[in-house]
This record gives sequence, C-alpha cells and structure tokens, in this order.
Amino acid sequence: MSPDDPWVAELAAVRDSLASLGDPWRCGETRLSRLSAESRARRLGVPAPAAEEVAARSELPGRMAEAALGVAGESVTAKHAPTPHLPPAFDLRYVGGGRNYLTPVKDQGESGSCSAFGTIAALESTAAYTRATPGLQLDLSEAHLYFGHGAAREAITPDGTWPDELFEACAELGVTFEDYYPYADEDTGSLHPDWPNRLVKAGAIVDLSRDPSAIKHHIYGHGPVAACLVVYEDLFYYTGGVYRHTTEQTSGGHCVALIGWDDTAGCWIAKNSWGPDWGEDGFFRIAYGEAYIEDYPDPRPTTIGCTEVNLRAWLPAQRALGLFASAHDANGWAYLENLGWTRLSGGPHSTTNKLAMLASARAGGKPVAAFIDNDELSMVQLAH
Repeated sequence: MSPDDPWVAELAAVRDSLASLGDPWRCGETRLSRLSAESRARRLGVPAPAAEEVAARSELPGRMAEAALGVAGESVTAKHAPTPHLPPAFDLRYVGGGRNYLTPVKDQGESGSCSAFGTIAALESTAAYTRATPGLQLDLSEAHLYFGHGAAREAITPDGTWPDELFEACAELGVTFEDYYPYADEDTGSLHPDWPNRLVKAGAIVDLSRDPSAIKHHIYGHGPVAACLVVYEDLFYYTGGVYRHTTEQTSGGHCVALIGWDDTAGCWIAKNSWGPDWGEDGFFRIAYGEAYIEDYPDPRPTTIGCTEVNLRAWLPAQRALGLFASAHDANGWAYLENLGWTRLSGGPHSTTNKLAMLASARAGGKPVAAFIDNDELSMVQLAH
C-alpha cells in the first residue's frame, strides 16, 4: 500500500464521514476499493439514474423506511411462508432453526452483468425455498442469461442492463445450468447445444417496486427479490454493519438480491455479486430507504421477484425417501431427498413402472437419477 494510492485518501475521507455520524457501519480496504474508477464501474451494470427521476423521489427514502417498519405481524397468505404472520426479522440463510436456502455468493468480475446475477440469485433460491428443499442447490448460468439471452434481446446497452428484461427471458425461454454455459466475465464460455433439456423457467413475475410490505411478503412466501440501487462511492469500502451513504458521489447503478430484513437494525439483508471476500462474506445490510433500493430512479420495474421456478433437467443422484400412490386414478408421487414431492408423469403403466423402480431403489438404499420436466418426474434411472 502506498500513501499515493488514490483509494488511501478516499478511505480516510470515508472514515472521517463515518466518525462524524457515529460510525454507523464499518469501512476498510477491500478488493473493490483498490480498483480504478473504471474497473469499479464495470462491476456494476444498471443504467445510472436520471437526475429528474432522482429529484422526483426526493421524499421516497423516508417514506420507504417508515413503510418498511410498519408491517411486522401482518397476515401472510403465501403457502410456502413458515408462519402465518410476518416476523420483525427474517433471513433465508437461517430459516426454521438453520435451513439455508441460498446458493453460494458468486463474482461477476469486470463485466456489467449484475442484473443477471441478481436475477439468477432470485431464481436459484426461489426454486429451493418453494420446495422446502435447501439441498436443491441449483447452479444456473449467468452467462446464458447475460451473454446469451441479454445480447439476443438487445437488452445489453453501453449504460447497463435491466433485471425486468432478464426475468422475462427466464420466463419465456428459460436459463440453463452453469455447467452448460460456464461464466467468465470476458465471455470465453460456450452454450451446450442440449441446453433446452437442462434449464429452469421462471413462473409468474411480480413487480414489487416502491412497496416494502410486498417485498417482505414475497421474500417470506416465495424467496429472494432482485433489487436495483444507486451505488455511492463509499459502498466499495464497506466491510460490515448497516450501510447508509456518507457521500453524494455516485458510480452508477447495481443489482443485488434481497434475502431478508431486520426491523431492529432497520435494514434489508442483500446478497451481492462481488465475491465472498467483500462485505459480510459477500452479503451486506442496507438501511431501509437507502440508495433507492425499494424503487430505483427509473419508470420501469426495478424491484422484482417470481413466485415459482419450473425445472426441466436430469438432477444429481439422490435417494427416494417416500412414495405415494392413488389407486383410483393411478397417480403416483415420489419424495426425492433434494427435491421434495414430485408427481410421476406418463400415465398408469409408466407410473407403475417408475414406482416399482423407486421402491426397489429405496429398499436397497440406492440413489436414483431423475429427469424432472415441468416439475413432474418423467424419467428415472438407477444411479451407478
């Protein structure tokens, strides 16, 4: 470290600003703070807000913070919610005593692909949470969504990419798994030709912008929410605590996934895409109303979730823990270790054959490989 490095003076200024505010959060040297301004900007990816849109939201931060604090105890109707009422704090990493429905923190590198990472983070965890199967651990392809669908839809512009367009691609076309299009920020990967047989599709897409109550209900009932925020330059120095900006200097817009909240601390909990060695192990807490995270300064939807994620793929080998058959309509279901209950498709004869194979595997303690199509088990094989 040299005292002539530009970030050294920046860090000192951030520390002074935090001290004057009573040190509401912690700052320090980070892998992002050491980058040039140009490299930092490449780790964002949402078009910068227009001045007139920011001005139109001058009263928004205070209203959002007040609204977010007023919903604890509200009745919950979503069938996947753990309890009938919203709690004052919730975190998808610690549900019901320790179930973690999140996939590992990823690193977008120096590519403005944050909207793809925020969207994929929402899909991966929604798929697990709505099935009550933390072991699902999908690893979906940000490269397919960003370099593939995003480019084909001309959604990638010099100013950035919007998550609503990428959610639409996930619903209409689906997105494949990481091993079928590995991510590299310079896009050196390639798409596997069989990707239509290894993908997920987003179900109903929900615009939650400017509605903290709806954001909380969605996280609690369905899973993470992709959200855009204005990035102030002090965020690059964040190492922990509840973030509130201390400078008016901005670097652009960014997309993250909201995965919980804490009313006592007055904050959202967010999963970022700057790697696990930034912030709080790749996550950060951000104050309600901060950085326009509930309603990014743009007319389009910028705070978005989906209610379900449909699978079409061979899943990793796993045990069949339970079987059920209905004699009068020849329907059958299997409870797979990392998927939960899934209906057997293909009619009475096919269902009978699948149940026999699953029963044999279960009795012998052997895992099975299952092909799931639109959330039905259409093929099953003994795993070797």
